[in-house]
Formats: sequence, structure tokens, C-alpha cells
Amino acid sequence: MTIAYSYLRFSTPEQAKGDSTRRQIELAERYAAEHGLTLDANLRMTDEGVSAFRAKNVRAGALGRFLRAIDDGIVEPGSFLLVENLDRVSRASPWDAMPIFQQIINAGITIVTLQDGRAWSVAELRENPFRIFESLMVMIRANQESETKSRRLKAVWEAKRRTAGSVALTARAPAWLRLDRNVSAFVVDDEKAAVINRIFELTEAGWGQNRITELLNTEGVSCFGGAKHWHRSYVAKLLENPAVIGTLVPHEVHYEDGVRRRKPLEPVAGYYPAIVSEELFQRVRAQRMGKRAPAVRKGMVANLFGGLARCPVCDASMTRVSKGSTSKGGKPYLVCRAAKAGAGCRYRATKLPEVEEALFQNAGWLMSTAPSGDDTVDDRLASVEDQVSALEREVTTLVSELASRPSPAIRTRLTEQEAVLEALHEEERKLLDLHAATSGPFLKRRQDDLLNALEATPPDPVVVNGLMRQVFSKVVVDYRKGQLAFNWRQGGTTSVTFAWPEDPASAQTAR
Repeated sequence: MTIAYSYLRFSTPEQAKGDSTRRQIELAERYAAEHGLTLDANLRMTDEGVSAFRAKNVRAGALGRFLRAIDDGIVEPGSFLLVENLDRVSRASPWDAMPIFQQIINAGITIVTLQDGRAWSVAELRENPFRIFESLMVMIRANQESETKSRRLKAVWEAKRRTAGSVALTARAPAWLRLDRNVSAFVVDDEKAAVINRIFELTEAGWGQNRITELLNTEGVSCFGGAKHWHRSYVAKLLENPAVIGTLVPHEVHYEDGVRRRKPLEPVAGYYPAIVSEELFQRVRAQRMGKRAPAVRKGMVANLFGGLARCPVCDASMTRVSKGSTSKGGKPYLVCRAAKAGAGCRYRATKLPEVEEALFQNAGWLMSTAPSGDDTVDDRLASVEDQVSALEREVTTLVSELASRPSPAIRTRLTEQEAVLEALHEEERKLLDLHAATSGPFLKRRQDDLLNALEATPPDPVVVNGLMRQVFSKVVVDYRKGQLAFNWRQGGTTSVTFAWPEDPASAQTAR
């Protein structure tokens, strides 16, 4: 039985609602029936609203999962990949697109372009080497079409950035500002501005970021945004942000090796209202630059549950602490970060060796309880991708209109849609991560890899922690019940006992 995998890709949701999906599916089914092939139904092979120009369909889409499936041996040599045209596979630079094409056919997979019924395989290209030039011409044409569209959009945004000194680019602003659309100007939240000035003054007086964080949490100072309590990392960002003295640092999106990167451009002074004096900002900056950061051994993991352990009371992350002298073998514990920062949660130290030992002792049983993947992720991802594509086109249209016909109404609509688009991009990223973690064949492979890593002698903590982050979304260290609640990325929870349940009387006293 020869397996065929059908790959569908289109750039806009209108194509999904229109004839594109039906046409590509019918072509694949007809070809498989005529050539005695069995269409695979396990791998999700549709990239809806996903661009092939910057190889997003390879980095975070269905085609990328197909390439990993080839490497993992899930897709076997002799299989077929059915696509409408070669430009469905890639619209990237031919220099980048050709290796993708070669990786597939060199693995013994035959690519069939359904529109003309032609097959691309190692044997075919060796027998007819001029077909290599044919494939290159298709790739060059597809890339040039996408490059032209990209240049036009870039020119529109450059025109918009040139007016940044006098016109607000978007409604997005730092947490202490908001855009008053009636006058197209930013308005300061005086209460938040006072908090930020206090942070700068305390820093200049010699207070560390952890101490400032604990003070703000202890005093119950309201956090910015949706955070439950103040974090040291946010205090650090405030101290580094030139927006507090009114300076905007715009960025330009560019791509390096297919990876999307943001390049800082010339700062725009006076874009925002200043809430901190430039003298204080520069004094604090000079003071902070004069302090040497402690050395960190890159890649070291001291805690197998790093980034996963959660508090059973407030769901904040738990951090590793040592009690006793480190040089004399201080004992490691897990403690709630919120409690450590004085944010009101209960301070309870849990012995880390007991938690890790429970994982090692129950590894085999734990993996056997893993639930199957969540099929609803596909539908949620497709819906978000449709919304993203529609909004990106609307934003592009609004930018073009604003460049040719300045209008407060258009600017208001643009800023509103950009805020929605930013939230959708974040949701899309989370769903892509979730989908990659819950795709059936890959899910089982990751679980097997984690079990092998846990049973290795000795286990590599870096490898174990990395695999655990792929398999679990979090691990609740419930010291009250003496249990670890492993939350699987595909949904569901499995509990493992690591200690005796806590005495309710002593727990009440501790509060």
C-alpha cells in the first residue's frame, strides 16, 4: 500500500471559503484514485492563510511538520506528496526554496503537481536533468510575485514612519499613556507616572530591583496591564525603556535566513509625553551600566521542573532556592515566586529532591497515562488564521488609504485593528505551539523521548527539562495533598504522589 499525503495551502481566507479548498481536495482525491494511492488522514496537511514567501509554512506550518515527519521516519520512502503547484510548497528565494524541494525528493518522496499531473522524483530528475531548470523557473516566478507585493507594502509603511514626529503611528502606547483620538495626542496616567518616577528614584538611591518589587507588592500598588503582581523583570524593563523620557524607537521588520527579526531605526525624540526627567533617566542608566551582572553558565539547568512548576495556591511559577551554605551542600527547595516577592501568597518550601524522585520512580506509568491529542486545536487554529489574514489585508488597505488621504477616521480604524491583530498573532503563536505538541505521531515520539531521557544513566537535566516543556504545559506542586499534577499539553492531568499529605492544622497555622 503506497501512501499519499495531500498538502493544501492558500494565503487568504477568501480562498478557503471559495473554490481553492474544494479544487485542491478534488485534485488530490482524483489523482490518488487513478494511481492506486491511499490518502493519509493522520497528518494535518493544510496551511490556511499561511504565507510561503517567508517560509512560514515551513517554520510553523503543516509543511514543516511534514518535513519533521520525514526525518522521524513517520513518512516512509516511496510515499507521495500531492500539491496543486510547486509554488504551494514555497515562494521563498529560490536559494532557500530549492533545499526544501531537494529534502523531500532526496528522502525518496515523489512530489506530484496536480494541476499538470507531473511527478518530481530523484529518478525522474536524474533521467531528465533539464527538469531541474524547470523547477527553478517556477520558484523564481513565484518569489518575484511575492517580492513585488512586499516592496509595495514596505514603501507604504516607510511613508507612514516619516510622519511619526507629528502624527501618531498607532494607538499602541506604553502602559502609562493612552491615545486621545479626539486630538490625536497621548494622555498621561498620572498615578502610573508617579509609580514609575518612584522606581527610578529608589534605584538611584541604591535599591535593587528585587527589593523594589517586594515593596510594591507589599504596599499593594496596582500593577500595569493584566499582571497579578509586580515582577522584577518588569521593573528592569521600565528602567531601560526610553519611552519614559518621550522617545520612540520604531522598528523595521526584516528577515534573516527566513527568520522574522525587528531592526531598531532612528529614535524619534518627543514622540511621547515625557514622565521622567532625562537627567534622572541618564543618571540611573549610568549607575546600572556600572554594575556588573553575575556570570551565568549558559544552558545549565539546576531544576528539572524549571519553567513548569506552579504553586497550588495562586498558580504562580515556583523557583528553586537553596537553604544553607551552597559551598557546604545547601539543600534545594521549590518556593512560590509570588510568596518570595512578598505578593501575598503562602511561603512554603518543598524539597526538590522528593519532587524529582517521584518523577523518576513513576516515569513509565506517567507516560502510559498520556491522553490522545485534542482535535479541537485544528479548528481553533484555522479560525484564528482566517481572522489574521483578513485583518492583515484590512490593515494594509488602511495604511495605503492613510498615506494617500490623511483622515482621523481612517487613523482611528487602523489603530483599533492593529491592536486586535497583535492579540490574534499572540493567540496564533500559542495555538501553533499547542498544535505542534498535540499532533498524534509527534506527540507519541516526544513522550518516548522523554521516557528514554528519564531512564538514562545518568539523566541529562538539560535534555529532560527541554523535553518536559514539550510534553507538559505545567506541573502543579501541590504540597497540601503531597501530589504532583502533570498538565499535558494536549489536555488532561495525571497526578503522582511525592510526599505525605499536609496536616490541615499545621497548614492553617502556617497561614
